[in-house]
Amino acid sequence: MSVTTAVSPSAEAKSTKRRRDEELAELEVDINAAEPPSKKALRKAKRSKTAQKDAVEDGAPRSQAVKPNSNGNKETDPLTNQHRSGFGIWIGNLSFLTTKEDLMTFTTSDADHPITKDEVTRLHMPSGPMKNGKPQNKGFAYVDFASQTALNHALELSEKLLAGRRVLIKDAKSFEGRPASKEQVASGKAPSRKVFVGNLSFDTTTKMLEEHFGVCGIIQKTQVATFEDSGKCKGYAWVEFEQLSSAQAAMRGWIEQGTSTNDKQSKRRVWLKQMNGRQLRMEFAEDSATRYSKRFGKEAKKMGGQEGDGAEESQEPITEVNDQADSAPPARVKRDSTNKPRRRNGPYEEETVKKLTGAITEGTGKKVVFD
Repeated sequence: MSVTTAVSPSAEAKSTKRRRDEELAELEVDINAAEPPSKKALRKAKRSKTAQKDAVEDGAPRSQAVKPNSNGNKETDPLTNQHRSGFGIWIGNLSFLTTKEDLMTFTTSDADHPITKDEVTRLHMPSGPMKNGKPQNKGFAYVDFASQTALNHALELSEKLLAGRRVLIKDAKSFEGRPASKEQVASGKAPSRKVFVGNLSFDTTTKMLEEHFGVCGIIQKTQVATFEDSGKCKGYAWVEFEQLSSAQAAMRGWIEQGTSTNDKQSKRRVWLKQMNGRQLRMEFAEDSATRYSKRFGKEAKKMGGQEGDGAEESQEPITEVNDQADSAPPARVKRDSTNKPRRRNGPYEEETVKKLTGAITEGTGKKVVFD
C-alpha cells in the first residue's frame, strides 16, 4: 500500500526560492574602505594624547608645542618632545611639586656649566597621582641634549639644590649603583663563568641548551644531569662560558641583537630566562677548581677536623687484615664500665624490646620474705 502526498505549487516555489537565495548569498567587502587601526596604533595615539594633556596641565599651551629654531625651521618643544637622543641624563630625588619649567630653569641657569635651551632636545617627567587638585610627578625625570658637551655640563649639576632638595643626576646609559638581582642576592655567590640552570623540562638536551645560551657567547662546556635508566634530563644543568661577561649576560636574562647601518639601527631583545614555556631558575655556580678544593683540598681537611674534639678518640683503632685464611678475627676493643650501653635496636633498649615482643626476660626484682 503506497501513500502519496500532494505538494502545492506555491509551497514548492517558496522552498526553491529560499534555497536559491541561500546559495547566492555572498559576503560583501568594500575594498576601498580605510583599514582599521591596529592595537599598536591605538596605543601610540593614546600616548600622544596623554602627552598633550600633561603639557596643557603644566601650563604650556598647545600653540607653543612647535617653535622656530635659530635657522628659521620649526622644531618640537623639548617640554613635549618624545624623541630621544643619544645624550641623556636621569634626575632623581625631585620634589613631587617640581614642574618641567622648574627643571628647565635649573638645567640652563648655571653659569659655571652653561647649557642653552636650544641644546635641550627632550624633557620627560612622568606624572604621578593628583593631590589636592594639583598635578604631581613621580620624583624623577629624563632630559636629553644635542651634544656630549651639554651632557657633561649637566652631570656636574648633581648634588645641587632644586626646590630645597639635592638632586641626583646620572647618565641615562649608566647602570652603576643598581641593587643586585634577586638571584644573586638569594644565592650569595660571586660571579663566575659557570651558571646553574634549573626548572628544565625532562626532554632538554645539551644541544638545546647550547642553542639557547649560545647568543651570550662561546660555551666551553655544558653538563646536563640525566637519569641512569632513561638518560633523560633530571631538570637541571650547568653551562660554562669562556668569558665572564657571557655568564653575566645570561644571568641578566636578556641580550640585544641587531644590525646597524648608516641610516638606521635595528635591534631586538632576546629573552633567556624562558625555555620551552618554562621559567628557568638560574644562579652563579662555583668554579670547578674552587669546588674541588672544598671537597678534597685543604679546606675539606680543615672542615673535617672541626666536627668534634672527641671524634678521633671515639673511633676504633684500625687493624691490619692478613691474607691467610686461617687468621684469627681482630679482637674487640674493651669498653669501660663508665660508658653507656649501646642501643642496638633503634631507639629502644634491649629489655624493652623483649617485653614488647613477648620474649622471656629475667627477673631483676628483689625477693621479699615475711617472718
